[in-house]
Amino acid sequence: MANGASARFRWRILWAIATLALSGASVGGEGLAEQLPDVAQRQSAAMSLAKGNAELIGGSTSSALINYLTARRVFARLLTDSPEDRERMRDLSVALEKIGDVYVLQGDLAGALTSFKEAHALAERLARGDAGSRELQSDLSVTHERVGDAFFAQGSLSRALASYTECHAIRERLAKSDETNVGWQRNLSVSHNKLGDVLTSQGRLPEALAHFRAGQAVRDRLVKAEPGNPRAERDLSVAHEKIGDALRAQGSLAAALANYEAALAIRERLVQADPGNTEWQRDRAVLYDRMGDATRDQGNLSEALRRYRIALAVSQRLSKIDPSNAEWQRDLSISHEKVGDALRAQGLLAQALSSYSDALSIREALAQTELRNAGRQRDLHAALRRIAEIAISRGNLGSALEGLGRACTIMERLANADPENEGWHRDLAICREFVGDARMAQGRPEEALETYLSSLSTLERLTKADPGNAALRRDLAVSNFKVGQFLHLRHDLPKAIVRYSTALGLASSLSEADPKNTVWRRDVAIARGSIGNVYMAEGNLDAAAREYGAHFEIISRLATGDPDNSVWQGDLSASYLKLGDVLRAQDRFSDALPKYRTGVDIAKKLAQRDPGNSEWERDLAVAYARLARWHRQAGNISHASTFFREGRAIMERIARLSPEHVGWKEDLAWFDAQIANLRD
Repeated sequence: MANGASARFRWRILWAIATLALSGASVGGEGLAEQLPDVAQRQSAAMSLAKGNAELIGGSTSSALINYLTARRVFARLLTDSPEDRERMRDLSVALEKIGDVYVLQGDLAGALTSFKEAHALAERLARGDAGSRELQSDLSVTHERVGDAFFAQGSLSRALASYTECHAIRERLAKSDETNVGWQRNLSVSHNKLGDVLTSQGRLPEALAHFRAGQAVRDRLVKAEPGNPRAERDLSVAHEKIGDALRAQGSLAAALANYEAALAIRERLVQADPGNTEWQRDRAVLYDRMGDATRDQGNLSEALRRYRIALAVSQRLSKIDPSNAEWQRDLSISHEKVGDALRAQGLLAQALSSYSDALSIREALAQTELRNAGRQRDLHAALRRIAEIAISRGNLGSALEGLGRACTIMERLANADPENEGWHRDLAICREFVGDARMAQGRPEEALETYLSSLSTLERLTKADPGNAALRRDLAVSNFKVGQFLHLRHDLPKAIVRYSTALGLASSLSEADPKNTVWRRDVAIARGSIGNVYMAEGNLDAAAREYGAHFEIISRLATGDPDNSVWQGDLSASYLKLGDVLRAQDRFSDALPKYRTGVDIAKKLAQRDPGNSEWERDLAVAYARLARWHRQAGNISHASTFFREGRAIMERIARLSPEHVGWKEDLAWFDAQIANLRD
């Protein structure tokens, strides 16, 4: 921050002193000492800030914090000696902001919030003392932004939104007052992005997109005003990336990829112009991760894996350049994790485990190095949870529960240490759901239900505290859905209907509020299909047909709107199979057969489109099984045998690729049993 031209000039002098001192140059001169009272102390504090900045750039948050705390202590003592000295207020506020920034990186969000609020109080006091100073208004907007950052990181989205809104109002006034001030115009674009970020997290995606696009318009003007400015170009690439993130959250994956491609084109130019710039290299890797996420959402796992591996290669190069850079090490762990996610989705569990283990080893080291860094601890929990998911798929349930126990213990500790952090409580609820999955697989259904209900209770409490948070309402819908699945498997069909209906109500309200959000429309379809499954189990075929019809109507519109989205095509195949099931149960054999054939045809195309995707292969095996059962019921034993054997051949092939996958072994055994029954 700055307190007029004189303060800014003096701060530059202090910074130069600190730089000279760091390089070993001597600092002296009676004239300077006379102009700057307590110069020795201020010089020492300025040096501490400079050292902190250098440590932070190097990724050492602990060392940076020590230096920033030293600077704060000196500046606070100087202000105590002269409480009305505005320059000393400004000095202290800078140190407080720096401390808050480190606390955010370390995950100490309560500490960050305290520091930012203290900085904000000083900025507010300075702004009130000189109401006409636009510089001080700008400083005040920064402290509003920092407080919002801490609330945002805590998951306190409504409070983050309030702080960002205060910041944005100031910056709008400043930008209008001087349209030639590049710094204020850029700050306006930043506040648009901050508002967009919190609105995206709340699930208010149309509003988020409006802010992201307004920010992009500002940055586009700045690039045109100063072509060739790499910083302005990077800012524009970030604007494209943000829009892509919101579109991806909305389910508009083709449009999201178009924005990511636009951002990547800018970043590729920046890298080519300055190959040694590690910041540009890192930005490029981030974009490949984002594009991998979008293509994975589309169901194109081979392409997602290709892009993740490009990002991984960049992260590996950067981590070798400076192995002590903790943030680059964390980036590397994320790249390993994303590669693992794609491999797991393909059913390649051994390879996925190898990637997850690489991520875990990095995060174990980072967490051990910075024991008080809550962010590092949360990252460790995420790595443990993913490895536990592999263990569940392999049937290693004891190992899975051990890993999940560690992961949940970490999140319990973080949540207890910071009760206001909604994000920690949400992560803990999700971790407990996985514990429920493992207990269910172990044959401990009552304990599983207890765990699911505990998670549900947490999400209900969080949603009640922030009813406008659409993302939390979706989490609550998913939790109700999971409890419904449990009850369905336990054949408690009336209670299953209640849970599925609750999930449907939540999903429907979200979809009605944002009709363009294809993710939420798909959630509605899944809930309708699940309710249909219960009605089928009850023998209420008319009700099942109604729900399956509603499921088909939504999914067919999505699939028609984006034929390249393999996930929606897979949903469409499953929807045809559901319709075939209910028609077959109604003895409408001639109507059921075309549905089954269409479902099989779509499943075949998906398997051919992405040959390495074992999930598509399994879906095709399931479709063959449905067709085989139709022929068996129709008395066509030869045809039934052919399709059962087609399905078995698929399951044998993918089970051989991943022999530790328990579910696939069970599928293979099921096909063997069906073929044996035909012979009998």
